[in-house]
Amino acid sequence: MSSRNVESDETNPIDRLLDALSDETSRRILCTLTEPTTAADLAEDCDIPSSTVYRKLDVLSRAELITERIILKPGYGRCSVYERNFEHVAISVDDGNFSVTVDRPSDEPDEGLIATDD
Repeated sequence: MSSRNVESDETNPIDRLLDALSDETSRRILCTLTEPTTAADLAEDCDIPSSTVYRKLDVLSRAELITERIILKPGYGRCSVYERNFEHVAISVDDGNFSVTVDRPSDEPDEGLIATDD
C-alpha cells in the first residue's frame, strides 16, 4: 500500500478531492465501483443519467480517486471501465492546515489494453 500526503494550498489538488467527496452522487459512484465498471453500468446501477455519470467520472478522475482503463470486449471492441484507485482517505487538520492522506493499492494493474470475456 502506498500513501500520499497532500498539504493545503492553491496549487494542490486538495480542493478537487474535497469537492469530489462532498458530492453525494460522486460518493454513490465511488461506493458502486467495487470492480471495474463501464459508465453505462454505473448509470444503471446508480439510477442516474449517463450525462451525469460522465461529468462525475471526470470530477473523480481529476481528483485522482478513480482510474480509467480500456478493455477489449469480444463482439464490442474497445470499452472504458472505471475503478477506484484508493483504499482509504484520511483528512486531518494540523497547525491550521488541512492535509489529506490517500492510501492506494500497491498492486495497481499495468496501463494498457486488457482483454475480457465479459
